[in-house]
Amino acid sequence: MRKQFGKILLLVLVVFLWTWPSSVVLAEAPSKTYTEDHNRQFVRTQDAYYPIGSINQVGGMEFSDPSDIFIDAHDYIYVADTNNSRIVIMDDEGNFVRTMGESVLKTPTGVAVDHQGSVYVADGGIGQVIKFSVDGEVKQTFDRPDSPLFIKSSPFKPLKVTVDKRGNVYIISEGTTNGVVQMSSHGDFLGYFGSNESQASLRMMLEQFIFTDAQREKLFQNIPPSTTNIAIDEKGLIYTITQGDEGKSVKRFNISGFNLLPRNMTFDPKYTDIFVSQRGNMYAISQNGFIYEFDTEGNLLFAFGAPDDGRSRIGLFQNAASIALDSRDNIYVIDKERNNIQIFEPTEFTNLVHHALELYKEGHYIKSRDPWMQVLRQNNLFDLAHKGLADAYYKQQLYTKAIEEYKIANDKEGYSNAFWEVRNLWLQKNLISVLYVLVSWFVLRFLLRWLHRRTNMLEPLLRVKRRCLSATFVRQLLYVFQFIKNPFDGFYGIKEEKRTSIGSATCLYAIFFLEYIFSLYYTGFIFNQVEPSNLILLQEIAKVFAPFGLWVIANYLVSTINEGEGKFSEVYIGTIYSMAPYLLFSPIIVIVSNVLTYNDMFLFSFSNTIIIVWCTILMFMMVKEIHDFTVKETIRNILTTLFGMLMLSLVLFIVYVLLDQVYDFVYSVIRELMVRAEL
Repeated sequence: MRKQFGKILLLVLVVFLWTWPSSVVLAEAPSKTYTEDHNRQFVRTQDAYYPIGSINQVGGMEFSDPSDIFIDAHDYIYVADTNNSRIVIMDDEGNFVRTMGESVLKTPTGVAVDHQGSVYVADGGIGQVIKFSVDGEVKQTFDRPDSPLFIKSSPFKPLKVTVDKRGNVYIISEGTTNGVVQMSSHGDFLGYFGSNESQASLRMMLEQFIFTDAQREKLFQNIPPSTTNIAIDEKGLIYTITQGDEGKSVKRFNISGFNLLPRNMTFDPKYTDIFVSQRGNMYAISQNGFIYEFDTEGNLLFAFGAPDDGRSRIGLFQNAASIALDSRDNIYVIDKERNNIQIFEPTEFTNLVHHALELYKEGHYIKSRDPWMQVLRQNNLFDLAHKGLADAYYKQQLYTKAIEEYKIANDKEGYSNAFWEVRNLWLQKNLISVLYVLVSWFVLRFLLRWLHRRTNMLEPLLRVKRRCLSATFVRQLLYVFQFIKNPFDGFYGIKEEKRTSIGSATCLYAIFFLEYIFSLYYTGFIFNQVEPSNLILLQEIAKVFAPFGLWVIANYLVSTINEGEGKFSEVYIGTIYSMAPYLLFSPIIVIVSNVLTYNDMFLFSFSNTIIIVWCTILMFMMVKEIHDFTVKETIRNILTTLFGMLMLSLVLFIVYVLLDQVYDFVYSVIRELMVRAEL
């Protein structure tokens, strides 16, 4: 009995091991899922959606070049079956319900349904948008507007359509660059809506400035790109998507036609469609099969999908054309090349994110805390969860924890608000103690000076101080203070009295660089626009010393030609001593920036502006005094120096390219010789 039981157990184990890997493969998503961190870099995250099936035919009928899909509030699915000249309607299980418009339509490419169940179809083949009743009867047609406001040369070939709750129809017409065609429920032309902006390059601006009117007429017209697709949300806001419009591909317009979404949303050059779910999240799809989910603020939640790898796997696409969601957040995507609809189901992780977002959007920050923490337990790199958790901590007045989470999420506004609360509480508790310390310091300082005058007790320390300050190199370094008190005397000391040296100037250049690095690493989080972990030391060295080197060389050469009196060493020394305000005050501003908030931004920006202007004035004075120029000659010299710096940069770039080519040539010759030697 025991032997038989052992054999049965072994058989069960073998069957389990044989079948288990295949079940994992079936459950595994065919593509990886990504989200964005606060540096706008893609990072891996848990699978957001699994492909659960596809619809290849309905009621025994196959699709032919389907172009658009729409899912109404009752989860009925409408497909613009273009080459079959019909609209196919299915229920939420993918079962055939009926077709529509077979005797009317020619090449339907867009479909939408209003809240009453009427179906709007954009058909470029007949140049109309047709409104069908629930039973499939033609109720109304929207033809080319005859209004004088509609540009005569503008084509009217409807490709996509949507409708708002008032019955206004929004039509994307092929080749129309003026925006979306807006028509009333009665078919009257209301105007263009949500137009794109044309991009003017530097070359175009120069051509417009230099060329004559006749020459400009022969140039290519700088026209904005045409809108690719359109959608509408529950609030009646219009969304458009445009291929190739980098930084502004996805737009959400208010009633005035202004874009409400940020310009730096994730860009894909082949966007084809956009859909807004009942939650308000935006779903965009690109032609090569990448699906993007954004929250209501335009933050990327998930990016997944991929082009077909030749094996016709479900979840990959050959030509993704349209996207829609049902009430269960299942995603339906049309693949025109395969003539099918692929269906994706959200994972538990995605449902958890959606639940936390729903609470967050409704203002239930404290209730959203636990869901966000569950998200972070599964993926600690999900920045939106850190932001949501920070808001929950802020509402609970746990400001220190909120600051930590805001910093991880790179939410500077939230960090500023939380830090203001922490700073305010600290001042309330410690302001009196700080005043006592300051008063004690001044009293102690007064007593020490009084005792020193009576007993000379500090003389040994003062003797050491004088000995240190009397060192030549130290005096040369401290001479930088002269440019704060009296810069004219300072430059006179450089040129005539030799109060400085190349060694002291070189040391100040090094201090300048160290202060620059210090500012990159230790400027307050709110004001620091640099990610310290991304810094490359050699690049930062080039950023600092390359402009200094080009300036010193170009200014000396230009001044020599223009009969300037300054020596190369004097230009080298005077340049860094002109940076005295930065050398003396920049570290103080950096330190103070750590206790400022957005409310104090003026102090930070104004201080930096003062330093820049001050250094610029000292640089101007340096050129004038070192070379003994007049004001007019100084201005001309500086402009010529800047041009010389540009020319030197160009020459150095050309030399670099030539040397790189020589290196490649020599390297290829040596490799060829080595290969031949081995043979």
